[in-house]
Amino acid sequence: MNGNGRSVLSRAQVTPASIWTAIDRIALEKGFSPSGLARAAGLDPTALNPSKRHAPDGRTRLPRMETIMALLGTADMSLVEFSVLLEGDRETETQETSPAAARLRFAPLSRLGSDSLFDTAHLPVSHLWAEVASPFVDTGPYDYAIRLDTAAYEPVFRRGSLLLASPDSMIREQDRIVLCGPAPLLGIVQQWAETECRVQPLGGGAEVVLPAPEALEHPVHRVTAGTL
Repeated sequence: MNGNGRSVLSRAQVTPASIWTAIDRIALEKGFSPSGLARAAGLDPTALNPSKRHAPDGRTRLPRMETIMALLGTADMSLVEFSVLLEGDRETETQETSPAAARLRFAPLSRLGSDSLFDTAHLPVSHLWAEVASPFVDTGPYDYAIRLDTAAYEPVFRRGSLLLASPDSMIREQDRIVLCGPAPLLGIVQQWAETECRVQPLGGGAEVVLPAPEALEHPVHRVTAGTL
């Protein structure tokens, strides 16, 4: 522990693989692919490609410090925050969890207008979704991730943010929710009653009036967490 009570990673605790995993996590949370993050940082678009991460003899290469600093600058992240991310990845690697526990269903917000993604109970149809490594600590069996592919919800949520939606989480007034109809949107619940539901879109605009929860035609799920 350091003087502030924060655990300090020893050199032995940090591996090249954990650094690359942390870089991939940064790209995910900021809405980039690895090549997109490299490009935004002013690096060669192939700088983070898997082929650049291994030496000819199979050993995992360490990224250069200049590369890490450029990526952190683009992500608006400090070295301290990066070390915390590294420690979180290391702890995840040591937990006795199944590989599936670290994965999460994923779709861009704009795709949530597709009814085929959900079954008649408004639960995700697993094989129709892509998957990403989950940045969230606790997820339920039906939870899914939403990538915001729009800037319409700034400054509440930035474009590229990853949100966690929980179909089996009870919805109450003032909860943030996602409406998965033909025009998917995020909103704040103003009323959630047996007679009708009223939702104020986070991006502004007229209040949306919905039928009673039992009569909803399209999925409406609570948003329980989100990345920056």
